[in-house]
Amino acid sequence: MSIKVLKFGGSSVGSPEAMGRAAAIVREELPNGGLVVVSALKGGTDRILEAVALAAKGDAAQARLVQEALESHHRNTASALGLLEEVREGWTPVFERLAKLLGGMAMLGEATPRARDAALAVGETLSAQLFAALLRHRGARAAFRDVGEVLHTDARFGQARPHLPALRKAAQAWAPELNGGATFVTQGFLGAAPDGAITTLGRGGSDTSASLLGEALDAAEVQIWTDVDGVLSADPSLVPEARPIPVMSLAEATSLTAFGAKVLHPDSLAPIARSGIRLVVANTLRPRASRTAILPEVPERGEGVVSVAYKEGLVILRLPASRSLLAEAAAKAAQVEEAGAHRFGFLVTPEGALIVLRPETIAARQLLNQWQQEGLELEEGWAVVALVGEGLRKDPAAKLRLLEPLGADAGAIGGLLAGCSAISTAALVREHRLVDLIPRLHRAWVETSLASASV
Repeated sequence: MSIKVLKFGGSSVGSPEAMGRAAAIVREELPNGGLVVVSALKGGTDRILEAVALAAKGDAAQARLVQEALESHHRNTASALGLLEEVREGWTPVFERLAKLLGGMAMLGEATPRARDAALAVGETLSAQLFAALLRHRGARAAFRDVGEVLHTDARFGQARPHLPALRKAAQAWAPELNGGATFVTQGFLGAAPDGAITTLGRGGSDTSASLLGEALDAAEVQIWTDVDGVLSADPSLVPEARPIPVMSLAEATSLTAFGAKVLHPDSLAPIARSGIRLVVANTLRPRASRTAILPEVPERGEGVVSVAYKEGLVILRLPASRSLLAEAAAKAAQVEEAGAHRFGFLVTPEGALIVLRPETIAARQLLNQWQQEGLELEEGWAVVALVGEGLRKDPAAKLRLLEPLGADAGAIGGLLAGCSAISTAALVREHRLVDLIPRLHRAWVETSLASASV
């Protein structure tokens, strides 16, 4: 029997009503059992981070008040569902563990990465236990299972990486019950280090958890339930006419996430690529609306472009020509990426080097500011815009034609990003131009070519 994995994010389990909708989806999608991965209740992670920050400053009293607000929110949610007594026994040691962690942080005046991960695990654990109880209340053969039993990682707290052989081996202990009709509910975002300590997988960790578990269990399908009708052809805040893409290739999904599409995290696609699992993106608020199926390959679309994506907040770092330019540029890029920047472009010529970055952390921003003070040239206010579609494989010259709508606008393009995949073309643009460029490109290329076929 083929296993399906369903993942629900914080907004999909953020209230009693949302949890009820998610439970109804599970009952429909998993009539014969399967695996459910849930995030913390909406706002839960933020409250825990606030409490950790206060405790790290030595303010134990304020940290305790934040924890009390967290507990109150969860108990109110459980009460509204009529499940408080059922979850009380499982929740009590979880709340006690958080109190001890915060107390220890306050005593030391710091929050180590290990302790921070242990605290963050509380949100997902509370949510998963509550959701399992709700499914049982609605007649499912459901149980909470700690993801640490299966998802083995290294010990890089805050940014842990999975140990794939150990994960696959451990997952086999779950497979018989799942194949036998049980429904397990487990935490997203979390793993277990070699010594058993709790780790977190970093940004996008819940999606990645679902994909990794699906791969390890040889699942037939992984479903990501969110608050949009699948993967859209553009950001609807800039393009109200954006519509769901019924079916797309894994390569298209990978390109879109790399260039800023927010519905999926790039790390969540690697297990899908390795395993060939079907990945589905659907809307918890409208479960019968359009959804996107992401497949290893899709039928040819001619010259079609399925979506336009963008990422704002980019910085261009320019290095002057020197005898050791290549080594210097590579070292700078590696250093700032290690500090938490995401690299979008890298070009070295006899005239100098250009590195296009998006600083994602305070450390990366501080490093760039330091280099600017040392005399390196930094340009703020850039964005990258990408057009993506399998149809571009057939006609590489089409990549230049895609930018024709911008041809009359001399200031629209700051440069092309070389080395893009065979199915995408990308350009640097001034950030303030996104509001008119994205709709223009969508009208010119996407609206006329988006595939209408569905699966």
